[in-house]
Amino acid sequence: MSATARRAGEAPLGLAIDTTFDDTSVALLRGRREVLANITLSQYADHAEFGGVVPERASRKHLEAIHPLIGAALREAGSPHAPLALSDVDYVAVSNLPGLLGSILVGMTVAKSLAFLLERPLIGINHIEAHPYANFLVHGDLPFPLVHLVAAGGHTVLIHQEDHFRWRIVGRSVDDAAGECVDKVAKMFGHPMPGGPVVDRLAMEHAPGPYEFPRPMLADPGLDFSFSGLKTAMLYFLRDHGLPADGSAAHGEGPSEGPVLAAFFAAVADVLVGKTLRAARRLGVPAVTVSGGLAASRKLRRRFEAACAEAGMTLYYPPPKLCTDNAAMVGCLAAYRYEAGRVDDLTLEGYPNLPM
Repeated sequence: MSATARRAGEAPLGLAIDTTFDDTSVALLRGRREVLANITLSQYADHAEFGGVVPERASRKHLEAIHPLIGAALREAGSPHAPLALSDVDYVAVSNLPGLLGSILVGMTVAKSLAFLLERPLIGINHIEAHPYANFLVHGDLPFPLVHLVAAGGHTVLIHQEDHFRWRIVGRSVDDAAGECVDKVAKMFGHPMPGGPVVDRLAMEHAPGPYEFPRPMLADPGLDFSFSGLKTAMLYFLRDHGLPADGSAAHGEGPSEGPVLAAFFAAVADVLVGKTLRAARRLGVPAVTVSGGLAASRKLRRRFEAACAEAGMTLYYPPPKLCTDNAAMVGCLAAYRYEAGRVDDLTLEGYPNLPM
């Protein structure tokens, strides 16, 4: 069935693409929240030997993956005997900022080509704005106003949202993002990317013990973050205890990595929770959401749950599979934009950075 022949009253079908960093993701959504397919291919194994993401390699991997993933999503979204066709799509959405520019351009080129060939609207999506929509995807229409903490691998951002498309950044990291800091500290102990899951597991299993790490900028009355100093504090800690920071610290003599990383993550959580609730109180907002890769942390969720309960605030967060980069959250935001007539054209450009 083509989009033009769709049954009366049937919600629009959106194709969403996200290639902002090292995950290739494609989703198909019916309306705002019916996820027909959401397929993500991670590149962690492709970059493991380099200790981090290599931008050119990431772009080439996106090129290899994007078309097969679109085909797989269409098959998954349809029936075994009748997969959906590209002609069934009502609009094409793509993340066009921020991220690795080469990676972004892969997704944008494919999305623009499809929009042109299918004669469908093109919708550009801010990847950071999309992260909180993982919460709209699973919880429905949340009551505004909201304060969102986006704790993704490359960004730590506080957003004040008054309505759909009416939002502003009220706090952001001035250097390393929280997730980036966690990954780098995990690497000091010999753990591969992503470091968040192993640090979270150790934080759940161990008490911080006698160790104490700084809470950067927590005493500062502002809402910005800084995590590079916390990473440096770990370097000094390892040096002072005669341990290397080359990935073998976990195997040397000295403090056990479990309590040390638990103490480190307690500092990260204190800053994230403290700044987020400060923003909500300052702005008079009764509810907060947490999203992004670090939002999958069980330890961080427990800290937020306790703090929000004490403060009388409502807390929303998505399931772990929707915390990391995924096209379903992009498709959810795109559905709201499509309904509001906020579409783009083929002059849409990609940008590596968030606007200031």
